[in-house]
Amino acid sequence: MRLLEQVRRGPARPHLVTAAYHTPNGPLHLGHIGGPFLSADVVARHLETLGHPVARISATDSHESYILMTARRSGLSPEAVAGRYHDSALAALTGLGMPQDAWPDMHRAPYRELYHRRSHATVEDLERRGRLVLETEKLLHSSATGQGLVGAFVRGRCPACGNGAAGSSCEGCGLWFSPADLIDAGPVLPEDRAVEPRAVRSAFLPGDPRWFSGEEAARRFPPGYAELLEAYVARNGRRIRLNHPLGWGVPWRGGAAGDVHLSYGTGTYAAFSVLRDLYRDADPAGRDAFARDTDVVTIATGGYDATLPWMFVLAFMDDDTDWQPHQHHVMNRFLLLNGSKFSTSRGHVIWAHDYLDAGFPVDPLRGYLASLSDAAGESDFRTAGFADWTSRVLAGRWDRAVRRALRDGTGPDGARDAGAGPDGAAGSESFARESLAALTATADALRPPTTSPRAALAVLDDWITRAEDGLPPGRHPQWLAVASVLAWPLMPSLGSQLWAVLGGTGHPSLAGPLPDRIVAPDAYQGLSAVSRTAVEALLPDPA
Repeated sequence: MRLLEQVRRGPARPHLVTAAYHTPNGPLHLGHIGGPFLSADVVARHLETLGHPVARISATDSHESYILMTARRSGLSPEAVAGRYHDSALAALTGLGMPQDAWPDMHRAPYRELYHRRSHATVEDLERRGRLVLETEKLLHSSATGQGLVGAFVRGRCPACGNGAAGSSCEGCGLWFSPADLIDAGPVLPEDRAVEPRAVRSAFLPGDPRWFSGEEAARRFPPGYAELLEAYVARNGRRIRLNHPLGWGVPWRGGAAGDVHLSYGTGTYAAFSVLRDLYRDADPAGRDAFARDTDVVTIATGGYDATLPWMFVLAFMDDDTDWQPHQHHVMNRFLLLNGSKFSTSRGHVIWAHDYLDAGFPVDPLRGYLASLSDAAGESDFRTAGFADWTSRVLAGRWDRAVRRALRDGTGPDGARDAGAGPDGAAGSESFARESLAALTATADALRPPTTSPRAALAVLDDWITRAEDGLPPGRHPQWLAVASVLAWPLMPSLGSQLWAVLGGTGHPSLAGPLPDRIVAPDAYQGLSAVSRTAVEALLPDPA
């Protein structure tokens, strides 16, 4: 049996990978990259090494409240903000080796009209089927500007944990709640300070307990995350909000001035329907990735604060829906920078485009971020730790191991076939078992929803360690081939270089026989370090 069948454990299946639902209110920083975007790309590349066809289709949430907040602070229009940072995000992702097959901006043609139409049609359908609940409640507004104090425009303390929170959510405990429940609520912008409660007409969608439940969430999310939905239901009831008085977004038909669809309600559902169309149009067989009986495997990634918005999509499901949300959700906790949260206002941030513009290599960044990737707890990007890792591990142990394998593997003994070592058939079988174990361990590490780039990197590190003291004669090509397959999802340049050393075409893959000759040793360009001084120069001046 070939390695492919043993590692893949089933036939090739089409996959759709959706990387987050990014809010384009500013440039991407390394906190964004190291979470959902890295996870999505690592998963997609790994699936491709196993011969699965993969479509990378994501979108930006151009109707989120932080778009309007950035617009008011900068003097730009919200349309300009959303468009600018939608485009810059795609450029950064592409530069970091995280390409997208489709990256629609829901506020620009050709998607704007479709997104609006789908949002309205969703509400009309829910209303026709008696699933909407309308209630009058009082929410804070600025009497000076008329701004509804929701989302990014109001802050206070979380009603559950007491930590600082904004809008309807708490980054500390992950809970979402009504903006009316925010403790000590007040405006964020000075010009909004004159505050008064105003009666608004709010629409809610009760969720079917068979779908909008902790049990269903547990099927689609990593262990422990379903507890967030259970806590949400305990506080808010089994329902989600569909509109709010933000003043930016898709107008709510029949609502008051400034009443718009909530981007985390019908907005997310409408965006998914657009992704559904994009996949169906691009798929050679015209498959519906979100049909309940689909053979397409759908995977979404997100940060901890996006967990409940992803789960809110479950509230739309009932016996009459012909679709399902993403089957698997890969989640990440927050990434800190030198011990504290990334902060644009404090200048405590490293922008992805600055890293790229400085000409630093991408693989070391991806590798170090993978070492920090964690769904269970916060992790910390230490600039000193990054410099140390690139110097000690990459330019140190890994580079020496690869160069030794290339040197030894191109000598008289190393030029033999991978199965012709002095230890004979038994040695060849033993090395094959070790190869299978490493490839299988990576497949297990990257299987959604418990995907762990950190665990996959540990497998790669262990495999490279095997070559530090030298390999048996004849084993070098196989070691390099396996290393290329293990590396390509995490560090594509390294994986591609090792594959090219062996004369491989395309990207590293188990879909065909592994190359068994070193034919172009000069294709390996080495692994370089990034100094602490150089990376810390990317931190903006807080002044």
